[in-house]
Amino acid sequence: MEVPKKSQKTSKRKPKNLPATPQADVDAFVYEFGPFVLDEKEQLLTRNGNAVPLTPKVFDILLLLVQNSGSLVSKQSLLGKIWPDAFVEEANLNVNVATLRKALGERPTEHHFIETIPKRGYRFVANVVKLKVGCDSRHCISTKPDSKPAETNRKRKSKVFNSLAVLPFYNESSDPNAEYLSDGLTESIINSLSHLKDLRIIGHNSVFRYIGKEHDGRVVGKELRVKLVVTGRILLLGETLIVRAELIDVQTGWHIWGEQYHRKFSDVLKVEKEVSQKISSALKHRLTREEKVDVSSSSTENAEAHKAYLKGRYHWSKFDLISSKKAAEYFLQAIEIDPTYALAYAGLADAYYRLANVYAPTREAMPKARAAAMKALEIDDTLSEAHAAMGIIKMFYEWDWSGAEKEFNRAIESNHNNAIAHQRFGLYFNLLGRFDEATRELELAMLIDPLSPHSYWSITLTYFLTRQYEKTIEEVQRTLEMEHDYKPALYLLGRTYEQCGQLDQALEVFKRILALSNVPMFLGALGHSYARSGEHEKARRVLKDLQEQSKERYVSAYSQAIIHQALGEEDQTFLCLEKACEDRCEMMTWLKIDPDFESVQNDLRFTNLLRRVGLSN
Repeated sequence: MEVPKKSQKTSKRKPKNLPATPQADVDAFVYEFGPFVLDEKEQLLTRNGNAVPLTPKVFDILLLLVQNSGSLVSKQSLLGKIWPDAFVEEANLNVNVATLRKALGERPTEHHFIETIPKRGYRFVANVVKLKVGCDSRHCISTKPDSKPAETNRKRKSKVFNSLAVLPFYNESSDPNAEYLSDGLTESIINSLSHLKDLRIIGHNSVFRYIGKEHDGRVVGKELRVKLVVTGRILLLGETLIVRAELIDVQTGWHIWGEQYHRKFSDVLKVEKEVSQKISSALKHRLTREEKVDVSSSSTENAEAHKAYLKGRYHWSKFDLISSKKAAEYFLQAIEIDPTYALAYAGLADAYYRLANVYAPTREAMPKARAAAMKALEIDDTLSEAHAAMGIIKMFYEWDWSGAEKEFNRAIESNHNNAIAHQRFGLYFNLLGRFDEATRELELAMLIDPLSPHSYWSITLTYFLTRQYEKTIEEVQRTLEMEHDYKPALYLLGRTYEQCGQLDQALEVFKRILALSNVPMFLGALGHSYARSGEHEKARRVLKDLQEQSKERYVSAYSQAIIHQALGEEDQTFLCLEKACEDRCEMMTWLKIDPDFESVQNDLRFTNLLRRVGLSN
């Protein structure tokens, strides 16, 4: 289907020396079908007003099908237009179309929206109403020949959806110190702007995938489905710091704001705040509601403390023992330099939490995490990161479920762009079996951090817990396409293969994880698979190995409990679970929804454990 061209009109207010607005950007459309609205310009799909998370390629497939509603779109055409510069197998297309069907709510046997034409391609079969952005008239494009045109001259009220990505500032220096300055400037602007109520800020996990290279801001903005992009460069010449930054409209390519700063190396924090203020001022007139823009944060005036904090966050994101310990060291260093640095205390709480259960006894690490989170809140009780940390502590250590819910709500109220807070709140709902609420929070996290493997893993976990195992395997594979050795996804894949009875595949996956990270939790999972597959002697050898390791390092009793359970040794299972409960092991909070313990759920000992963890009805 061809989109009719619209004659261009010259705006009197158009700045000079800017490139002409591309025709495709002028003729942007909104498509309505069923409960869905597909906004071509905003690159957004909503269902009854709620955003539906889609990866860039899945969105592009949907848009192409809708634009050609009623007509066959061949597989060759889809492959050529969606992946123009790469060789992609047809199986990849099939996976993406299957993902799209599920996002639209279609079951495999249903064809309310997409019809498969065997060996040829796909056809979009739902009625589509096409609306030109900025125009009051409505044009109906229907796949049914006898359908009537939709009413005309009825004004459509659309919700403005403002979205922005701060791309990593490109380091033009050979000085390694500039790398931390570059990362820090990007991170600080993200944190500052994330407090704007009417703005969706892409999370750092997604934007930092573009680090270290120069990128076309418009291209990346379209990949991230945002309206605005901040790009910049940083150059360190001795003690002189040069920063260039600009704010770009992704659709038109217009530069909304741009500036260059020459400052002393020690004034980097002032530059971060100044850039954030200038961007927020440039955005003020673009926001839906007129409100006071507050870009203040619980930061520090000390550049060295700030640098230590950034190093801490860098190592914290790596999910391994050495990096977690380094993260804690850097956060402590930041606190030593500036004892009033609330963000550093919140980071320290997260680092201690990450060490707990897997690498260190929960009773040892979590009290330290709680003390750090409380100190952060004592300094700034509005700090979102601190409330998100306190929420995880109350959930996994104190087993105070109502208290955890309050903390997560406070974290999101303080910063609606805090993807980690949404992810943790989603996990909270999953552990309680409230899966619809979990999906809501995790989809919000996906919108904020669309290229983060953790965002994908979090949603995929919900499929696993609701026993949608085929979908779980499919979504895990998508996560591993983003990060080949992402351990949480691999662990979930092994667990899913077990539930599907594909025990050889499960054993392969757990051996692969152990080759990446030889921790007791993964060794316990391997022992569990051995027991499930009937290789009892190998399972018992794993148990013996775990007992030997416990003499020198922390080994959760839960890791031993799952092996005894798979061996059918119920008394030993409950002895280990009792020990895990006494140790306040985090994994005890999974008892209610863990499919491995379904066989003992009617045992009074199991009911008693649920009550002690706060999970009984």
